[in-house]
Amino acid sequence: MRIRHLLFAVLVSLASPALAQDAGRYAGDWQVTTGDGGTGMCRINLATSSGTFGYWATSLGCLGPLAMVNGWRTEGGNVHLLGYDGNAVATFSPNGRALDGRSANGEPMVLAPLSGQNVASNMPAPAQNCIRHPASGYCADATDIAVPTKFPLWVRGAHLLNIRAMPDGNSQLIGQTQPGQCFMIDSCQATPEGIRCHIAPGQNGLPTGYVLKHFTDENGTFIGFQNFC
Repeated sequence: MRIRHLLFAVLVSLASPALAQDAGRYAGDWQVTTGDGGTGMCRINLATSSGTFGYWATSLGCLGPLAMVNGWRTEGGNVHLLGYDGNAVATFSPNGRALDGRSANGEPMVLAPLSGQNVASNMPAPAQNCIRHPASGYCADATDIAVPTKFPLWVRGAHLLNIRAMPDGNSQLIGQTQPGQCFMIDSCQATPEGIRCHIAPGQNGLPTGYVLKHFTDENGTFIGFQNFC
């Protein structure tokens, strides 16, 4: 029994620096913005003190699942907001400026830092066998990895994307989308280079053409855009 307690203490001491680093990176106040632009006065505070599940967290002026936030933790580069039962009510990943994510019921939302938190990726992400978010380098949310099947759909660029005149990597380059830019797609199709989705006409000055849903470079495979805006 004494050996078991000693082993547990060693494991806790080894994990503590990493946990403290995550707590320091994300601790503070965050403003919540939902996918339809609604915010109200909903704010989340992430504390550095240990709670029942991970670290303590509180919500102010929030409705729905976020009203039940009682804790938070990090895992695999993602930030999980936890309810009173310890289950995740929302999951987020850093995009370099904010935390992008979704609630447990699939509603897209963003956490914008209010306490000067730096959510840029200052260190290279660990090697991961998954499709990743290009801003954070960590595994992208499964709902953003998925190829859209319902159209039209507003999406948000996760990386600079080439717009091709045809669904062919050798066709004419007619423009580019920017990271964080929202645009509407009206179809997706499989091509030899991967899934290409068609930008609907008249989208924020963008030409009508095709962009890759996923792209691959020397660092791995990444999502080209998130399936919400």
